[in-house]
Order: sequence, then structure tokens, then C-alpha cells
Amino acid sequence: MPALLNHQPDATACPTLPISERWGIGLLFVVALLLRVAAVLVLDSYHKPFTYEHGEIAVNLLEGRGFSVRFLGSHGLTSQQAPGYPLLLAACYAIWGIETPAALLALQLLQAAAGAALVLATMHLAWSLFPQRRSLGWAAGILAAIAPPHIYMVTHVQVVTWATLWLTVLMALCCSPRCAQSWPGLVAAGAVAGLLLLFEPILAIATPLAALAVFVRNRKPGWHPAACKAALARTAVLAAVACAVVAPWLIRNYRVHGEFVFIKTTFGYAFWQGNNALSWGTDKVPKPGAALLAATHDGTWWGMDRALWDARHETVYIDDVLLKPQRYRRFDGLSELERCRQLGSDARRFIAENPQAYLALCWQRLRYFLLGDETNPKTMHPLYRVSNACWLTLCAAGLFLLRREWRAIWPTATVFAAVLVFHTLTITSTRFRIPVEPLTLVWAAAPLAAVGARASKRWAAPFRPLWTTPQARVTQSPAGSKRRASQSAV
Repeated sequence: MPALLNHQPDATACPTLPISERWGIGLLFVVALLLRVAAVLVLDSYHKPFTYEHGEIAVNLLEGRGFSVRFLGSHGLTSQQAPGYPLLLAACYAIWGIETPAALLALQLLQAAAGAALVLATMHLAWSLFPQRRSLGWAAGILAAIAPPHIYMVTHVQVVTWATLWLTVLMALCCSPRCAQSWPGLVAAGAVAGLLLLFEPILAIATPLAALAVFVRNRKPGWHPAACKAALARTAVLAAVACAVVAPWLIRNYRVHGEFVFIKTTFGYAFWQGNNALSWGTDKVPKPGAALLAATHDGTWWGMDRALWDARHETVYIDDVLLKPQRYRRFDGLSELERCRQLGSDARRFIAENPQAYLALCWQRLRYFLLGDETNPKTMHPLYRVSNACWLTLCAAGLFLLRREWRAIWPTATVFAAVLVFHTLTITSTRFRIPVEPLTLVWAAAPLAAVGARASKRWAAPFRPLWTTPQARVTQSPAGSKRRASQSAV
């Protein structure tokens, strides 16, 4: 571990880009944006009425009922969702009308722009870790631009697009020496960390590791107090700004629930969803008819998407099986926080009484996290399965190629490992893996960059003699070099 933390990247990790490279980055951004906008328009996703709890909270906000929702059999002020996404949806409703296609179209076009910005953040992260390997950043950006799950995610009214963007931007800032060693960069990183928590508090797992990356970037050689003092001070700036961003919501939670609640109340509830007698390790229970619905379509992109939506909603939530309305009676008189605690206690009791079943669920969740959630019909689509297989293959090859440079990639590897372990032990879903995928694209880009470099050399080799004069060819050859050396000696 000390050797890992002694890695000090070059402070010139963010050099000024030449004009040709800036044009290339702009072109890649436009391509990524157009792909996502095309997905929204072709799939007609803004006419789907599936806004889940986010939509209900947004409507309640605009109609004067506050940040409230019906949850676990009762209605009231809630912390069942983090505030970021419902507030964003409420803003779209306020401008373009409640639950109108125009409001959902505006939201999804905004998500398309966020998805295109994610491509730039992925490139910045790759270049921060490997400043001398420009091709690595380009390959990572191209992968982020064309990855089918990342194009498709902007068509959903879900927090995943924003969680992915904020996590990638946070890691790019914290891994960049220029940003991590400047006060404006640290303030920006702290603000992004706060936004990340307000959109997806589960990714609080990643924030200590991001802070550790800042500490490493600022620590001077050695472990004496003077060497660590400045690094600790700069890391504290990031933490202080992040705390300031989330503080208003924490104060609101204390006033609503009467005790400290970190962003959301629902960890116990989610833990129970993934760990009970009928659970598959996710929040869903598959039904045999879902696969048939997914295969029933007219062959168009719109038809396939509609069939996947129908199949997805044929699959039932674990709540619908185990918490039918009559079973909500046992929650009478309990607050939202107490209800979630009771469900969490039920999950812990199940694990204590069925340790082998829990281990089987953990193994199943690990498989779902890496290979696709089999309880979600969308991940069984051939396009997703092919893209997932390519992702796994490229990541494995990239980790092998970068095996001697672990000190450079440890921030991305540790964040991915932490999120993987957390969801293996608790509950998983496809949407929980997507936010950490851009971090892995830095590894996946390595084999593509290597192949591209080798191909460019082979392509240029036959033409290189045409670009030189006969005299230059003699002087550039080994014999010519020896001849010049002997003449100099004489």
C-alpha cells in the first residue's frame, strides 16, 4: 500500500491541446450527442408514462404537497428518493407542463447532453491517469460514445445518467494533478461530490477513494507530518465543500424524521428486497411470460423497445409479492424510517437463519453485476449481451496490458471493486453497474489503443520512403549512420 500511495503522476497531465485535437474532441462530442438524441426520437421514449417515484414527487412538489410520495402503504413527506432527480424533473414539469411529452422530451434531451459530456469526462480521466498516451484517451472516449447501454440510458426517467456523469467527472477532477493541486479545482471537485450524493447516495462508497486520490496527488515524498500536512488540508477542502452542498438536505431530513438521515431512508428496505425467501438478489421476480413478450415485436427499433418495456413491466417487484396492501398493516403507526429499519431487520434475520442461501444470493448478484441482470428482460436482449461480452473482454485484456501500471489505475480499480463488493453483498441491478462503467473504459481502451498504434505503423511503413530524399534514406539507414560516425571520427 505505501508503494501504491507513493505514485506521483506528472503535474503536466493536462497539457494545452492543439487546435486539431480540440476539433476532434468537439466532433466526438457532437457524434455522441446525435446518437443519444436519435435514440430518444426513434424510440419515442418521451411518450412513455413511466416516471416512477420521481414523477409522483415532482407532481407533489408543484401542487404544494412538498417532497412526498406513497411508500410502504402510507403517504407523506419522504426521503425515499434523493432530491436531485425529482427536483430536476419538477423543473421540467414547471416549464413545459406536468407529465406532458414536451417536459419528458426536454428532460431526455438534457440527459442526451449529459451523456455526451460523459464522453469528455471519460477522456479527461484517461488522460489524467496516462498523460503521455493520447490514443488511450481517444479510445476510451469512442467507447463511451458508442456503448449501447450508455446511449439507451438517456431514454429512461431514471437517475442513472446523472449518477454516471457526476461520478466520472469527480474521478477525472480528483485524478488530474492540475485540478487536484489547485484551490478552484478542489472546490469544483467538492461541489461535484455533493451533487453526486444528492443524486445517488449509494455512490458515497466512491467519495472516500476520490478524496484519497486527491491526497496522493498532493502529498510530498515521505510520510513525515510536514509531507502530509498540505495534502490533508487540500483533501479537507474537498470534503468541506461536499458537506456544504448536502447540508441543506440533511437539515431538512432531520426536521422531517426527527433524527439524522443520510440523504435517503431506504437502505434497510433495499437490503430486504435483495435478501428474503423469495428474492433473486434484485428487486424483481421474473415471470415466464416476460421472455415471450420481449420476443414479440415487429423488428423495428421502436417495436423492440416497446416489447422490452412490456416485458420489463410483466416482471413483478418483490414488494408486490411480499408486501401486498393487507400486509402493510404491520407498519401502522411506524414512521418511514422505522418501516425501513424493520425490513432491514427482517433481512438480517433471514441471513442469520439461512447463511447458505445468502451466499448463493451473493454469488448470483456477482454474476448479474458482471454478466447482466437476468431478472430484467432488457439485459437479455442480444445487443446488450454482445456489448457486455465486448466490455468484459476488453476490460480483461486491458487489465493484462496495464498490469505493470497498477499505481496509475488504482483510483478506478478501487472504486469499481468497492461498488462491486457492495452490490454483491446487498442488492444489485443493471443500473447500479452503469455509473462505474466509464471508469473501466480506461482499461478497455488499452488493447484498442495498442492495436491502433500497431496498425498505424504498418500502414505508414510502405509510404515512409516516399517522404524522404535518396540522401535522407541513406543517412537514416543503419549503414548510413555507421558511415556518418566513421566520417566524424576521421
